Amino acid sequence: MKSDEIETRLFINGEFVESSDGGSFKLTNPSTLEVFTSVSEATADDVDRAVATAKAAQPGWAALTVEQRGSYFKKLAKLIRERNDDFATLEAMSMGHPKSHFFHAMQCATTIDHYSEAGYDMQGKTSLNTPGYINMTLRQPYGVAAIIIPWNVPLIMVSKKVMPALTVGNTVILKSSEKAPLTSCLFAALVKEAGFPPGVLNVISGFGNVSGAALSSHMDVRVLSFTGSTRTGRMIQQAAAQSNLKEVFLELGGKSPVCIFDDADLERAAQDTQASVQVNSGQTCMATTRVYVQDTVAEKFVALFKSKFEASAKMGDPLDNATTHGPQADKVQFENVMRFLEVGKKEATVALGGDKADREGYYIQPTIFTNVPEDAQIMKQEIFGPVVNINIFSTEEDVLAKANDTEYGLYASVYTKDLDRAMRFAKGMEAGTVGINCTAPTTGKDMPFGGYKGSGSGREGWPQYSMENFLETKSVGMVVAEVCIDPLPGPCKYCAHIGAACGVATRRKQRPFYHVTEEEYRCSMRILQHFLPSQDLTLQTLRKLAKDIDSCGSVEGSPVQIIPQQQEEAAGTANDVEEVGDLHEQLGCLMQDSMGEYRYVGAQSEIAFNAAVCSMKGPPSPEKVIGPSKFAFPPQKPPAPAALLSISTPDQMYLPPRDRCNQYVDRFFEEVHCVYWLYPAEQFYARLDATYADRSVPPSYSWLCSLYSMFALGAASTDESPSNSVSNDNASHIRTTHDYLALAKALVPHIHDEADIDSIRALAILSIALQTFGFRITSYLYLGTGIRIAFSLGLHHDKAPFSQSLMTRQQNRRIWWTLYILDQATASRCGSPNMIDERSLGVLNPGTNTPLGILSVSTSLCRLRKDMIQSIYPQKSSDRRKVSHAKINSFLAALKTWLESVPSHLVWGIPVAPSHKRSIAILHLKYWDATMLLTQPFILYLVLRGQNLSAEKREWFEKLGDTCIDAAKNALVILQTMAADKTISSLITLDVTCAMKVVMVLVLAFVRSNSEELRQEIKTCVALIQGMEQVGFCKTATQELPLRLADLGLWYEQEEQFLNYSQPEFTL
Repeated sequence: MKSDEIETRLFINGEFVESSDGGSFKLTNPSTLEVFTSVSEATADDVDRAVATAKAAQPGWAALTVEQRGSYFKKLAKLIRERNDDFATLEAMSMGHPKSHFFHAMQCATTIDHYSEAGYDMQGKTSLNTPGYINMTLRQPYGVAAIIIPWNVPLIMVSKKVMPALTVGNTVILKSSEKAPLTSCLFAALVKEAGFPPGVLNVISGFGNVSGAALSSHMDVRVLSFTGSTRTGRMIQQAAAQSNLKEVFLELGGKSPVCIFDDADLERAAQDTQASVQVNSGQTCMATTRVYVQDTVAEKFVALFKSKFEASAKMGDPLDNATTHGPQADKVQFENVMRFLEVGKKEATVALGGDKADREGYYIQPTIFTNVPEDAQIMKQEIFGPVVNINIFSTEEDVLAKANDTEYGLYASVYTKDLDRAMRFAKGMEAGTVGINCTAPTTGKDMPFGGYKGSGSGREGWPQYSMENFLETKSVGMVVAEVCIDPLPGPCKYCAHIGAACGVATRRKQRPFYHVTEEEYRCSMRILQHFLPSQDLTLQTLRKLAKDIDSCGSVEGSPVQIIPQQQEEAAGTANDVEEVGDLHEQLGCLMQDSMGEYRYVGAQSEIAFNAAVCSMKGPPSPEKVIGPSKFAFPPQKPPAPAALLSISTPDQMYLPPRDRCNQYVDRFFEEVHCVYWLYPAEQFYARLDATYADRSVPPSYSWLCSLYSMFALGAASTDESPSNSVSNDNASHIRTTHDYLALAKALVPHIHDEADIDSIRALAILSIALQTFGFRITSYLYLGTGIRIAFSLGLHHDKAPFSQSLMTRQQNRRIWWTLYILDQATASRCGSPNMIDERSLGVLNPGTNTPLGILSVSTSLCRLRKDMIQSIYPQKSSDRRKVSHAKINSFLAALKTWLESVPSHLVWGIPVAPSHKRSIAILHLKYWDATMLLTQPFILYLVLRGQNLSAEKREWFEKLGDTCIDAAKNALVILQTMAADKTISSLITLDVTCAMKVVMVLVLAFVRSNSEELRQEIKTCVALIQGMEQVGFCKTATQELPLRLADLGLWYEQEEQFLNYSQPEFTL
């Protein structure tokens, strides 16, 4: 096909149209690496238009008879068979599938023929088990169905998902993959040629984070079927749950095992398993990529497998019928497989291949790894390339355990002539499909297909499994006794004759339920979010707000609990206390830094609180100065390497070896990015690849600063020897943390000149790194500059030029709210004012490594914390020294309300994806830290001046002190879980500062009670800090904390034992 003959537009309401913003994306032939066409990229507005069209067309389509709908299907199947060669050519050009193995169009046509006559198979049931009634079920279409298909076999996916949805009366929005959209466009052209009514099938192309996300959260889409990665499947399910709870069916990734026993037909087993990996260059979800061979025949099998694997792979142009092995689908897929190959070479033995092919294009050699550790990355993660692992086993029990030791469960196989053993494995293998003496992609047409565990939910297939997915079940009960006649007005004649009460004349007391349009819903929600920015607007919270309006007459925008005026007056001034205000005045004091300057530290800072606890046995400082660190922390300003001073342009940049860079960056995304979102992971890695691939094109100063800041964090655990000079020779020795910090800081003046989004990212990441390594004042200043650049770009008012894409605008919103969270964390650490005022701007969901909705939930907690600091930790002022009992209680109630309103997928303690564990743990750690922040002044006052309190106030102080202790214990549980899960981190200060606060609160509790349980909990928390990676602030805390506790008489340095402790008379 010629480029000008290829259809690339969106298909909406029976017509081909450009995207609403005119946007498009380019397609590159993976064999020649040439761009051969551009495809329209759907926006959220295009999705809305397609859904509206489908919704309008659905009633008419559902009203057709099975024969009428089937007639369109038969025309379409005929047209597809006629265009078989065109489909094969498009698949070869867009994602490299060899024409020699292309059977998809014929299989698609066969499936469409099947569904053209399958409609009558779907029927309801009846029951006469209830006397006097006929009960029945109706099977009815959902309405609008969304189908999101992958790029590896698009035509097969269209036939097995779209056609059953249409058969039973739904209308469909089909979203193709951005890697292979052309076959779906040609399919749409044939749908139009077959005469399908407009709006019945709409086809859009584009990226998942825009059009896919819009479909997943659309309120008018009632059912969604998706095939793709497990990570994307989780995001779709979360979006569906948070919108209209649409039904979702998922067919996800796989890591399929095969177990080959010594009694198997080895020739057949070798042929089947190598073909499974060879199909589509290994780009199939159920490919048999984990091969386990019994030790007695392992050598023979490996030799057979290797010879067949090499012989079957005839690499070449996918358009050539002699080619059997094509390229990977695109650059991203190619580099992903190459990355796994490099990892595999370090983890296992390469028996064949292991590198890219020596030819143009994204070709990869068929690869065999042996002796692969069961916990290796290449054994646990889906590679999606021509790569297979072959390991040896000795017993049934051993191999069955290994085969099931995966989060995937799409397909599994066993080769043996022992029927009993075969059935044991069929029952014991944790997979949706099990092959006995056969393997993937072999399946039964009339069998359901789907996955166990992380490989999906729901089943697809003939004869009825797929159609069942697109039908609702409705129960209907009908009375068969004599019924009322002539019902209106008043009692009917029949009921009057028998003297019975007639219910027909009773009118409805409530208004009927009405559906609202998508636009009405969105406008209403935006108005509510504007006036209630801190509320999670679920049905439960909306009911509560309505009740509050009834009882109080208004609803505050703050999450603080509404307290009626009469209730606050009833509290009276008797519950107002000046003691805490006096304590805060003395906690807010000065601290000398490493440059000899005295810096103010506010009362809300953990520095002031920790210092007050650690110095409670000694006399108070008359000048209100925090004592110096025992280890000269914060650190001295590092000398700038001489070579750095001459660096003025990015073309002189130093970059570490790529494998070391990958370690640093991967760790940043796992431990820091999940808390502070600043970059879309996919775009970041693509940009990083470009930076390493072509160093002749200098990157921006801001991008380079971001990289150096990430390298500084990552290098903390790999520092070998200090380096005070930086060479421009990339082959020189690995740099240290302080080298990278110096490199990053040298670029700051140029970053100020650029003053763009990248500048904000660079200064934020540099601020995080500086705070980790003790430069808290510099961190505070750099973050302030980044926030002011954000102000200048209008991020705080969500302002953007019309030319800016929707995706970029969404990313900028996320960056703004990350700055909001980071600003509060940094200001709290320094005891300084926040730089961001409250703004009413919607909070969007972040991306990789962060669960759906966590940014919004975290921001609402930050708002609440900010309100607490302003109310409970006021600046020195004669008229704001009192803290009311009612105010404290209202904040405690607001914290409880926040915790209860956390979405179910963010609740602490439930099973979550490994990449989300740290994000959720940090969220709940912040909650308990906020509770301690609110109540810690009261337990501190009890220990220092408790004897001065009246009985009434002492009871209240003790209650709040107990709340603080409970919060510390709950925080300790989370920290211990993070340590066990290996998600605790020293790359940001949050983890260790929270752990230190827990220690200080428990020390105060121990002073009050002298409890053995508290003594053990203090030891546990100190040991936890000592067990963390000893870098940056964590290293200093580990060194200093035991000495501070020893000053209090709580720690024997040699024996590591706590003393019994009696409470003296303390003064501050």
